[in-house]
Amino acid sequence: MPIITVNLLEGRSQEMIEKMITNVSEAAASSLDAPIESVRVMVNEMPAHTFGIGGRPSSVVMAERRAAASREPTEAQEEPA
Repeated sequence: MPIITVNLLEGRSQEMIEKMITNVSEAAASSLDAPIESVRVMVNEMPAHTFGIGGRPSSVVMAERRAAASREPTEAQEEPA
């Protein structure tokens, strides 16, 4: 019986998590030649401030990444070459 644990930062919708559970279960069943009914998937969600990236809280790192992405020009904003 395959048992798969997925750790995620909070913030995804229930629909996204359910889709991921389906996709992971199907991949495990196919890869391991196991009946899908035997596959178990456990999802652990954690607050961003309880997880670290490079020695810093991921909530800080992710906020910085979002701010940087919002400053980058999109294709529509870029001038033609």
